Amino acid sequence: MRVPDVFAASGCPCWDSPPTSPETFGWQLDYVREGKILGAYVAQHFRGAKIGFLYSSDEPGLDGARGLGYEIPARQIAAAEKYDPASTAITRQVAVLKASGARVVVAFSGPAATVALRLAMAHLNYSPQLVVASEGSDPATLTGLLAKATGSGAAGALIQGIITDSSLPPAGSPASSWITLFRRIHHQYIPKLPFDTNVVDGMAAAYTFTEAMLRAGPNPSRQDLVNAISGGLAQGPAVAPLGYSQASHAGITGAYIAVIRGQALVQLGPAMTTDSTPSGQVTPYTAAQPPAPASGIPPH
Repeated sequence: MRVPDVFAASGCPCWDSPPTSPETFGWQLDYVREGKILGAYVAQHFRGAKIGFLYSSDEPGLDGARGLGYEIPARQIAAAEKYDPASTAITRQVAVLKASGARVVVAFSGPAATVALRLAMAHLNYSPQLVVASEGSDPATLTGLLAKATGSGAAGALIQGIITDSSLPPAGSPASSWITLFRRIHHQYIPKLPFDTNVVDGMAAAYTFTEAMLRAGPNPSRQDLVNAISGGLAQGPAVAPLGYSQASHAGITGAYIAVIRGQALVQLGPAMTTDSTPSGQVTPYTAAQPPAPASGIPPH
């Protein structure tokens, strides 16, 4: 048996392919599902408005735009612009979006491209509602990059009001027992690193991997680990169920919509779940998130 490749740090739907990749398991919400969840929110809250897409010409952007297109009516899509992920020269694409009359711009972009997008909008005096997928919307990361790009200590003002999504509790949440646990670990072991979305994601994946290893038993084989994950894992830190089963190697299956206020993500509603098909519904997930174990060790 090949070495298991578990909890890949990517939202490619390709990780969910048990027949062809039985040892591979995804982790984060896949890009198509994320696009659908963002698209469903935009379609509901900006009904009839002209919508523009900006997305990278690689896997995240192409899959994300596909998910958006499943939910946003074609008649509302005023422009759909791709950019090279190796470059942040996107002023031309932003000019096209402005000329299209798009009142809302939805971006599947990395942090550097999100910063370039925001600066290009300011340069062109273009102020649509900006919606950015989770990969490119961490407030701390964006503020740091914008401060470096502008030399301004007030760079954080440029990210206010951005709508985004997240499949984990906000890093600034005072109510989440998972954030309390992760902060305790952070302060003890890596206090010099910023406590942000990236740290929360890493700790959440580590917790889930620990659960899988405990379920695999003492002295586990490769097959024991695959069997443990395929048998299903608890939701844990995620805001929606994990998709692991004999038939699915998908990780987190949902996310909530949030808006950036200050340096925090403010949740706007319940988590939403869906699949990666064109016809799968985007539905609220209303079950309470399980609390973090006081010990920090997954039950087993």
